[in-house]
Amino acid sequence: MAIPSEYARFGYWWALAALVFSLAYGVPQILQVAGILAFPLDEILIFAPSLALAPSFVLAMAGLHATRVPAGDPRTLGALGLAIMYATLVSSVYAIQLSAVIPGKLAGDSLIATLFSCCGKGQPLTAVDLTGYTLMSLATLVAAPAIRERSTRLAMIANGLIAPFLILQTAWPGLIWIGALWLVTFPLAMGLLARDQRRLASG
Repeated sequence: MAIPSEYARFGYWWALAALVFSLAYGVPQILQVAGILAFPLDEILIFAPSLALAPSFVLAMAGLHATRVPAGDPRTLGALGLAIMYATLVSSVYAIQLSAVIPGKLAGDSLIATLFSCCGKGQPLTAVDLTGYTLMSLATLVAAPAIRERSTRLAMIANGLIAPFLILQTAWPGLIWIGALWLVTFPLAMGLLARDQRRLASG
């Protein structure tokens, strides 16, 4: 069965968007940890691309599912479902940070910061965020066996194997240093997926 080239182009552009937004998140995150970026710029530059990444990843997974042969592969469909769960969870977290928490902190509202801040130790929305990223990693792991290209498949598996170290940070925050490998594995997986979809679109 021939795959319409517009499906592959769709998948290419959204995988590329996921790559770009993941890098746009990763750079300020590293700069924040290094003490180069400070509040509020650090949080704005971290949460804004994170919010954009969520729908981009969902649509990248939709593109992957639409371009698999045979059609209706349950592995890519399952990955799409997990991606939707991830995006639903984290989008609410980042929207709250950008629209309420950061302005609240600037206005001196300590209550809203205490209740709704992310993503430090012991904060409720940190658990929501970690659950979301665990689902994202599981999405790449579930999709991986359906991908023919070996390098892309391995990158998706590598990103998926980080999942336990993400959710377990709710109990052991020190695991963040292992979970931080996501900064490499996820952009790599999306870059390779974009490459594959572009090749498919070119026929």
